[in-house]
Amino acid sequence: QFGVDETTKKELDALIEQRDEAKKAKDFATSDALREQILSYGVNLMDTPQGTFWEKV
Repeated sequence: QFGVDETTKKELDALIEQRDEAKKAKDFATSDALREQILSYGVNLMDTPQGTFWEKV
């Protein structure tokens, strides 16, 4: 994704993976907490049938 450095991209990708796993496990409290943490990076999340994507806002 554009607008962030490689370290931040790796952090975001790891958080999104954790959030996706929490959603699959129906652990919505954890999923919501991770979403808030991800949004604090100044990105917008997009959940699609193909997976979760993000873009810098």
